[in-house]
This record gives sequence, C-alpha cells and structure tokens, in this order.
Amino acid sequence: MFALPRTGRLGANVPRARAALPILPRVFAGHHLLSPACTIRVPATGERGRRCSGFTLLELLIVVGIVGLLLVLMAPAFTTIKGGADFTSAVYGIRGVMENARTYAKANHTYVFVGFAEVDSSVDPSVSPQITIGSAAYGRVAVAIVASKDGTRQFDYRTNNQGSDWTASYSNGSHLFAVGKLQKYENLHFLVDFPSWTPTAHPNSNMARYQPNGAPYSLGNAASSSVTPFTWPLGSPLNSGYQYRFDRVIYFDPAGVARIATSTNANEIVSVMEIDLITTHGTAPSPTPSPFNQDIGNHAVVQIAPMSSEIRVYRP
Repeated sequence: MFALPRTGRLGANVPRARAALPILPRVFAGHHLLSPACTIRVPATGERGRRCSGFTLLELLIVVGIVGLLLVLMAPAFTTIKGGADFTSAVYGIRGVMENARTYAKANHTYVFVGFAEVDSSVDPSVSPQITIGSAAYGRVAVAIVASKDGTRQFDYRTNNQGSDWTASYSNGSHLFAVGKLQKYENLHFLVDFPSWTPTAHPNSNMARYQPNGAPYSLGNAASSSVTPFTWPLGSPLNSGYQYRFDRVIYFDPAGVARIATSTNANEIVSVMEIDLITTHGTAPSPTPSPFNQDIGNHAVVQIAPMSSEIRVYRP
C-alpha cells in the first residue's frame, strides 16, 4: 500500500516505518482490519502486531447485575400497564357486545338475549360446568348472545310466577340460536353495585351519572336474576350438562328496546340500566379506597339507555 526507499543498511528503514504509522490505522480500518479499540505495535524486528483492550469479568458482572435490577424494578410497571389495557379492552368489548345485540335485534326483527356470568378464574375454561354460584369475585366474566328463532319473546309477562313458561318450553334451548361466539374476559368482576354518585353532588367527577332506581336494573345485584336464563352451549338443559349457565340476562326487542325480565316486573322500561365492573387479580378483587371513592381506582360502568340505543362508558 505504500513504499519506502531502500537503503543499504539493515534496519535503516525502521524509523521511517514508525514515522509512517499514524496513517496505518486509517488504512487498515478502511479495510476492516482494525477496530478503534486496537493499536498497532511494531517490534524492533519490524513485525507488525496489535493489542486490544476489553472488559474484565468483574465489569461484565456489574453491568449484568444493573440490567437485572432494572428489569425487576420495571416489571410491576409493565404489569400495571398490561392490566389497565386488558381492563379497557374488556369494558369496551362488553359495550360492543351490547351494541351488536341491539343492532341484530332491530335488523332481524327478533328478540335477542345477552347473558352474563362470572365464573371461577382458577378453573380451566374448558372444564364443564364452570362455577357460577355465589356473589364473590371469581375473576372471569363470560358473555353470550342468543336470539329467538321465530321472532317471538318466548315468554309472557305475568303478575305472578313470571318466567315459568320460558322454563317449561326451554327444551335445551331449541327455540334459540347463537349469535357469535362466547366471549371471555379475565381479571374482571361485575357482581358489584356502585353507590349513588349523582352529577349534582359530584359536578366535577367523570363517574357522576344518573343511576337506576331499584336493584333489578343494576345487573350485578342479586335481585336482578332473570327469568329468561339460558345455557351454553345451546342444546344443553337448564339444570345440568352445561358449561355456562346465564342467569343475568338483558334482552332487546325488535325495536331495540332493552329490558331485564325479573320475577317482580311486568314489561317495564326503565330510564337506565347499569353494569358495574372492577378489576381483579385472579379471584381477588382489586382494593378500593375506604370510604369508597369512584374517582379513585380502576373500575368502570357500562350504562344502557333502553329507549335511545345509547350505551355509555364511565371511568375515573
């Protein structure tokens, strides 16, 4: 790559070679033979060599330890972010299910029933039956939509013993068909009933809203068990042999009006209905402040206006 004038004496060119060394890193680096951490050494014999610096084992261990510590400190933050994202997805997923059910009822001039069940999240989802008894936080919410095959309601409103005709003619759900797939949401609890939180009393709150009058219209309340239950998968009886049983049901008529049929109402249309939701960690509900403050924490309300087709979501 370069040439030096020859002399008659052995070793006479060594000083000139050393003087030319500053250009060698540039020459060799251009051919990817040297790294910036390397220096060229020319012994007295005229042979070229290189010496590279590096990290010691102790330095590497320190770096690995710092990275591990940072990962440990950051893991809870990532878990919280993921949990919040999953909760948001569940809340708006339930809202979407309700909107789809209403749209289907109006478009097909039939009755559509949306069932909700909270089951034990510690049990594998494939196990039958899923445990749905009780009001404790189980941590997994299942939602299913079924529709009437012949476009009728399949039961008549009565002043007493309401829903007995639905039960008598259920026949393993033979008069119903599934609309879409079963939806499951993990780390979610909906068997709650948030206290009053009116706009007048809390004008600056994101959770302030007009609420249902009476227990049957807050879906989590025990009194809201419907007289139009159904099982999943369709084709299974009401009392055994099913995977899910849906005892909390909101249904839409062909005009898109929403109702909950209970043993004590009679074709009643209310101003609003509500589904209250909080997060869980497995089967354990997330802690809430005491006294309860709806503006603090990770929870939500899906509120349904039965007549107007409007479904609102309220969050802190």
